[in-house]
Amino acid sequence: MKNLPITLFLAFAAFGSASAQDVQVVSVASKPKSELKVDAAYDMLDKADYECIYKYVINGRNSKGEAYEDECDAMLQFSPRMAKFTDYTAFAVDSAVTAGAAEDLDSRFKRASVSFTGEVYQNSPEGKTTYVDVITPSYVEYAEDFAPFAWEFGSDTLTVCGYPCVNATCSYGGRDWEVWYTEEIPVSFGPWKFAGLPGLIMKASDSEGVHTFTATSFRRGNEDAIVRRREVQTQTTSRDKFIKLKNEFEKDPMNSIAPEGITDITVGKEGALIINGVGLPRRANGYTPIELQ
Repeated sequence: MKNLPITLFLAFAAFGSASAQDVQVVSVASKPKSELKVDAAYDMLDKADYECIYKYVINGRNSKGEAYEDECDAMLQFSPRMAKFTDYTAFAVDSAVTAGAAEDLDSRFKRASVSFTGEVYQNSPEGKTTYVDVITPSYVEYAEDFAPFAWEFGSDTLTVCGYPCVNATCSYGGRDWEVWYTEEIPVSFGPWKFAGLPGLIMKASDSEGVHTFTATSFRRGNEDAIVRRREVQTQTTSRDKFIKLKNEFEKDPMNSIAPEGITDITVGKEGALIINGVGLPRRANGYTPIELQ
């Protein structure tokens, strides 16, 4: 399927969750991007016209083979042009720092404790999806084509967050996925990297139920900016190399760091580590990768 044009002409009758009948198709008058102020540690990419919060659940197994469940909230911010998906704690921290309401070092400790450490920039730059994640002591990024999914359309229906949805399936990253999208919100974005359908993707789950994203709230952007942290340690690589590096690193994060590469370590009150200015992820149950290949 060819990707649909990135268009969005929506208005909300209320904040928070809304039913399909609350959405009308009208033109959106938004605050000019130039009027928004952003902290110098960040680059502003666009203005978030709308935001969708997802519950992200991981049903995995720890190093002992025991089943566990991790859960966190994640945020999708989007404009007609692009979208950003990240852990909700990281979103809240970035918003606080850009507003001058939080200290930068404290924010780094909080970001080291988030469940989803990646940042996904859909259609940014245009025609590409950029993925940034932590492989301490660096941030590593790669780019791939926007919406590289061979979607197969289904006819099953489901109501998610008050919106009627239809299913579609694809295989990607070594997993088979089923997603549910709503044409009531005609924008071609979704959680994680998922995109390229004729409506916002409200739910996505792999066939084994290991990773599931479910929309819980859809609202106006409340004048939030879509930002990207300016990191001097960012390294660029390919998607294939990233997956291999990330999955190997997460098996034993601390011992994956070469001692000679450590120039600075800061320890937080709750034991969070910042190494060379980059947080060391803390995962009580270990790491269950979304992409296997």
